[in-house]
Amino acid sequence: MITLPSGDVSHDDIGRFFAGRNIDAFCIADADRILAPSGRHPRDLLPGCRTVILYGAFMTDRLFSGTDEERAEETGRTKAVLESAAVALRDRFTQSGSAAEAILPSFPLKVEGGRLQGRLSLKHCAADAGFGRIGENTLLIHPGYGNRLALAAVITEQQIVPSPAPGVLPSCTHCHRCATVCPEKAIHDGIVDQKRCRNLTEYVPPVLRPLTWRLMRGRWSACFVTALVNSAGTHLAISSPCVACMTVCPHFNKERR
Repeated sequence: MITLPSGDVSHDDIGRFFAGRNIDAFCIADADRILAPSGRHPRDLLPGCRTVILYGAFMTDRLFSGTDEERAEETGRTKAVLESAAVALRDRFTQSGSAAEAILPSFPLKVEGGRLQGRLSLKHCAADAGFGRIGENTLLIHPGYGNRLALAAVITEQQIVPSPAPGVLPSCTHCHRCATVCPEKAIHDGIVDQKRCRNLTEYVPPVLRPLTWRLMRGRWSACFVTALVNSAGTHLAISSPCVACMTVCPHFNKERR
């Protein structure tokens, strides 16, 4: 497995690093290019951040058409791929004297503004970096892999030359298929109603949902929900996550290169 050089790191070095770790695509961006709001910008996590490295692993057919056991197994494999790459890359930077943070699409989460969200919005960072565009179902559309990339990132104080400017990026066709097919009608005008989306509501027992939604709106009660979600969430799993808005999208039928 290829490691990074001990000195300055180039775009090609990052590419070789990811090539042996089942990472299918990546993008390097200057932190100044990320337009995330205050509280969710890379520099809120790492004040000296200069570079954001976003990357993705292709989500295979087993995640969408396999048995519950196969889907759970593939979900675990994809998470392990993203995490191992993030940890290895973060550790490489820190060992060379540059502070770094690994950002994964999982816990810890926080409740803010009545919504549950991660430390960073990886898809919005990716869109700012030119890694793709966000569709009506709020998923990133990558030019090569459509909406089938599971995302993660590493942010670091080390300066790395950004990826070349992308060519033509794919656009959402606004066909509204995702909104139409959603079983809970959770998608409206490019926004997903978290209180309806099954992939979030299934983590909360039905009897507790009204109380949970109210608590999420309060300043101090939101802190309580945040602590509860992060302590209990790692022990919970949805046996059969909803993927309707992904699979109906015109950008879904992509093959791994």
